Amino acid sequence: MVRNNFKNKFKGAIDILKIFNQKGYEAYFVGGCVRDYLLGEDFSDIDITTNALPDEVKKVFRKSIDTGIQHGTVTILVNGDSYEVTTFRTEEDYTNHRSPEKVEFVSNLREDLDRRDFTINAMALDYNGKLFDYHNGDQDLNSKIIRTVNNPNERFYEDALRMLRAFRFSSKLGFEIENNTLNAIKRNAELIKFVSIERIVNEFKKLLAGKGNLRSLELLIDSKLNSYIPFFDEVDEVQDFLSYSFCQSLYILAKLNNISFEKLRDLKLSNKEIKKIKEYERINLEFIDNIPLELILYKYDKDDIHFIIDYFGYCDKKEIDIINLPITSFNDIAITSTEIISIIDKSPGPWIKEVTKKLEEAILLNKIDNTEKNIVDFLKKIRDNI
Repeated sequence: MVRNNFKNKFKGAIDILKIFNQKGYEAYFVGGCVRDYLLGEDFSDIDITTNALPDEVKKVFRKSIDTGIQHGTVTILVNGDSYEVTTFRTEEDYTNHRSPEKVEFVSNLREDLDRRDFTINAMALDYNGKLFDYHNGDQDLNSKIIRTVNNPNERFYEDALRMLRAFRFSSKLGFEIENNTLNAIKRNAELIKFVSIERIVNEFKKLLAGKGNLRSLELLIDSKLNSYIPFFDEVDEVQDFLSYSFCQSLYILAKLNNISFEKLRDLKLSNKEIKKIKEYERINLEFIDNIPLELILYKYDKDDIHFIIDYFGYCDKKEIDIINLPITSFNDIAITSTEIISIIDKSPGPWIKEVTKKLEEAILLNKIDNTEKNIVDFLKKIRDNI
């Protein structure tokens, strides 16, 4: 494990811990930044835990934001950077297997680390880089294991989202999930129904982007956790999604498992995301219908077309890239809508869209040149059939 670059990795944040100590408080780096530091990975967010109460934190650091003060969290602003500072705490009486009803501030670091989800996230560092590891998280990092802190059934009963987070971390790090932890997920899978779909989707976005996503998805399906999650309850077939965006991954999952695209609405995706996924299918259908490449390229984003032709193997990307369209939008055409109406000599109506489409296709397929004379001649020829 990498431990010889502590000062370079944590830089000015080390001084924050020293300031706490000078004021008579304990303070430590905690959570993901510690995990990633020990793995030799880069990290951007640095979280701090302390025995100072929120009001005391705000007295030590005047520039702060009450981001979660009811749970002991204050965001301090130091030299243009922000750091989440949370008072040592324990959590009890979880509501709906998700949020603690009772938070009690404590003065002991170990009690704070005891409440955390996985051993690899339950370690702390002081300002000298000394590691505090009460749950063998360092050993689990070396063994590449995801394991809950203490009893996995209790951890998942408290917060059901932790089950999905286990697969997310497995995917992100390429780690296996320890047997007791995995078996506890299988026993408690139904509790995921208590978690909002927005939080579930957020975890899937990270899971699908991880280097170990295929193995994690296979484990997830084997655990039956997906059986209680909309859309994913119909997923049996999976593949490696590392090279795909979230929308592309959902599209592939829908195609692989013959899931209706309407099911995507159950995931409460944004309209933009749903539109993008459905657009992939429209591109796919145009290739199936043998629509000319020029017309497809004119209507859709080139990156989206690349995705579809790569996935289905319709053609080589070079066949798309060598195409130089004579126009990229109606604005490039050497005539206006007003002039089209004048030439066709009809009252404005739905026919305008039909004519515009025929005109665009004629130019794109090089049946006519994009000049006013050729366009006028073309419109006169089709005028009687409109």
